[in-house]
Amino acid sequence: MTVRAVRDISERRRVERMKDEFISTVSHELRTPLSSLRASLGLISSGSLDKRPEKQHQMVDMAIGNCDRLIRLVNDILDFDKVAKGRLPLRRMPVEAVDLLRRAADIAHDTASQARISFRIEAMPAVVQADGDRILQVLNELIGNAVKFSPPDTLIRLGAQPAGASETCFMVEDQGRGIPPEKLEHIFDRFQQGDASDSRALGGTGLGLALCRSILEQHGGRIWAESTVGHGSRFLFTLPTAIPTY
Repeated sequence: MTVRAVRDISERRRVERMKDEFISTVSHELRTPLSSLRASLGLISSGSLDKRPEKQHQMVDMAIGNCDRLIRLVNDILDFDKVAKGRLPLRRMPVEAVDLLRRAADIAHDTASQARISFRIEAMPAVVQADGDRILQVLNELIGNAVKFSPPDTLIRLGAQPAGASETCFMVEDQGRGIPPEKLEHIFDRFQQGDASDSRALGGTGLGLALCRSILEQHGGRIWAESTVGHGSRFLFTLPTAIPTY
């Protein structure tokens, strides 16, 4: 009983530490774009940029970008809460795997181009039974992370292929710095940050991968990662293959 009590206390302390880090990160993620947004709008409102249209346009773009960042943060928190309570609605229907990959690459195209990163899609014919919007959310998270942690002039490979008769396996592979083995098994945990310093420097709450795992589990799929430090990371997930109708 004593050993069990010590384990319970240790687990509670671990969860509390993760929650504290999560709250700290979310606070930072809210404060940073709000401060930038306020500064941008303040400059525009003051009229000091009236004779500098290019700078004014830059401030507008900055304000829009920070609004988008806040929307993503709020959506992640709300979606994570719905998933945790089993309230995330899914509209499953047959969808081509390659179409999902192409749409995800199109969404990330501008960000990747600015970082001088290109995509290669390698997909075999496969149709999955899934909520396309939610799987795009998963792919956007994985691709966004791959772009964040990839050096310029590198390639991100996007793939999909049948994995047996009933599943299709998707892949997002980068040529980044990789993930240390001791962190690899925890990156999908709730409230878990792969690296708190990365969150400060590159943005992110640590909710994304936990949300991905929950979405895929609701689909009857699974997600995992493979990585070698200094040689990049590969994220893989499965979805049920759609049953053909004749």
